[in-house]
Amino acid sequence: MGSTRLSIGLCLVMLVGMVGALPAAVSAQQDQVTITATVVDQDGRSVGGGVDVTASWQGGSVNGTTASSGQVLLDVPRGANVSIQVDDDRYVRNIPYEVSDASTQSVDVPVTDAGTATVTVRNAQNETVEDARVLLYRGGQFVTDQRTDADGTVTTPAVEQGNYRLDIYKAGYLDNRTQITVGSQTDINRTIQQDEVLLTVEVVDDYFDPAEPLNASVRIPSVGTLQTTDGDAATTVPVNTKYNVDVTKDGYDQATQTVTVKQRDLTETISINRTDSLSISTQDRVLLGNSITLEVTDEYDDPVEGATVSQDGQEVGTTDADGQLEVDTESAGSVSFTVDDGTVQEEVTVRVVDAPEELTGTQIPDSTGTDAEPTGTSGGSGPGFTPVTVAAALALLSLVAARHR
Repeated sequence: MGSTRLSIGLCLVMLVGMVGALPAAVSAQQDQVTITATVVDQDGRSVGGGVDVTASWQGGSVNGTTASSGQVLLDVPRGANVSIQVDDDRYVRNIPYEVSDASTQSVDVPVTDAGTATVTVRNAQNETVEDARVLLYRGGQFVTDQRTDADGTVTTPAVEQGNYRLDIYKAGYLDNRTQITVGSQTDINRTIQQDEVLLTVEVVDDYFDPAEPLNASVRIPSVGTLQTTDGDAATTVPVNTKYNVDVTKDGYDQATQTVTVKQRDLTETISINRTDSLSISTQDRVLLGNSITLEVTDEYDDPVEGATVSQDGQEVGTTDADGQLEVDTESAGSVSFTVDDGTVQEEVTVRVVDAPEELTGTQIPDSTGTDAEPTGTSGGSGPGFTPVTVAAALALLSLVAARHR
């Protein structure tokens, strides 16, 4: 009895599993639709069998070959955007045939007889031009983009026979645009012309308003190095070229700017700025008990706010909106300050003295090149009276007094 119940239970579990799987299987079949594609020529007639066709969509693709009727069945996901392309020696499509929101449907996929064009590019001296860019457009749509080889030639892949726009580009040469007709095998020769335009480089410091012209050095690769006058330098350069122009000036950061020259005179403005720096203004000496005031400015003499100030390696504060910070003095001696704005560091030393007379003393270099204290007169002696002179005078007065007794 127990085994019978177990068998019935297992059958129920299997039945439930099968019923649960049926909707998923049916759903999977319903997610696929069939596109019946008929490949036709320019007159709308079937091209027959043996033509390879590829349908692709995001995440997948499927291949097929036309039957004698010119038809091919393509199973694709329902609702997908599908591109249909033909791969055949006899027929070609420049642009894939597009099916949006795929469903079970029939479509005609037009093709054209295949052709090629061999383009040879020469200059005015009848020399072939290597690495010229050759592009074809049909009905405003881009078709091919290739470059000529060492012999100045390029052969297109199989394209639709018919009328095209042919564009040829080469640095240093004027653009060349013509209309051509491509047959089964077409040879085309084109001559392109060299030319130059005037390039003016204007160097300014845009910190100022208006920007301040600068005399600087301008290096144009393969052209030369120019010096600006009142901010400007000019030279002729080949048309349709691109340069990474370098600008340098003492006290300024180097700037590199890409300049694209086309077929007209061009003025290009390049801005450079002073190299980051800090200047610290403070007292040379300060009396013990008084504060030391540091005033920090940048390369443009603007106050530096928020710069970190350290005293003998210990942080003591940050500069305010005026670039200033006051620091109390605690003992006599030399005090070193370091100012750091996050980009640049600068140091300064202030001497703290504990006698007022030391504030007016003049430091002079000693034999080692360091500062030494002056050897001037004391505050109580008159001009010319040194300590030795005063001692001698006192001795003389004592002798005179003794005689009078």
